[in-house]
Amino acid sequence: MKRKLKETKVPIAVLLLISIFALFTTVNACYSNRIFLIARGEDMDLIRSKDLIIGKIELDEFDEPTMAQVIFHQKLYDESGEMYVMKGMLKDGLVFKTDHCFYCPVCNVWFVNVWWFQGEGMFKTTDTDFNVFFRNSLQITMPNTEGQYIKATIFMWLNPTKEYYEAEFDEKNNLLPPPLTEEPLISEQGRWALTGVFWNVSIPMDFGFGVGILPIGPVSYLTKSWGI
Repeated sequence: MKRKLKETKVPIAVLLLISIFALFTTVNACYSNRIFLIARGEDMDLIRSKDLIIGKIELDEFDEPTMAQVIFHQKLYDESGEMYVMKGMLKDGLVFKTDHCFYCPVCNVWFVNVWWFQGEGMFKTTDTDFNVFFRNSLQITMPNTEGQYIKATIFMWLNPTKEYYEAEFDEKNNLLPPPLTEEPLISEQGRWALTGVFWNVSIPMDFGFGVGILPIGPVSYLTKSWGI
């Protein structure tokens, strides 16, 4: 029995290696510069969670990002131990911005010079209406694809320089834009990656509207990267 169990593990491991190799196979490019990254651990915004993000970014001859590929996997647990899983991939994401500004309500900062890649990809979730306190701001129901892979707009944001500004508000408590003319601060916590799907969710009316498109997916600090 032990021998039989041991033998069944080999094909699974081989399939995993083939999948990762297929993801990172070089797309026809004139230049071989690239960045590989892994972000693994607890989600930065959500408690009782586990994230895994594996990505590759292609660079041109000027070391400017041009394209990204990424796979991601997220597990969320509630207090009773119920589990929600989201996983997906972005095969060929074109660079959308390299100077994207992202307000993080959890850290209460503006992250700046964030690389934004976006394209059509695939993702699926467990068939569960799972509620979370999203980005430390509002209660939402996570996407539910009923256990089936579907096509969707997939994105990846990467903070390669760790630069940010402290968020400031006016006298009416309205968020002010980042002071881009000033020298940014450097985060001591490290680079991070966020990837996932843009998804229509219901938002409580006290936020001013009933439906909004939010970037939903795993976000974690990079545990390994090379080429940066």
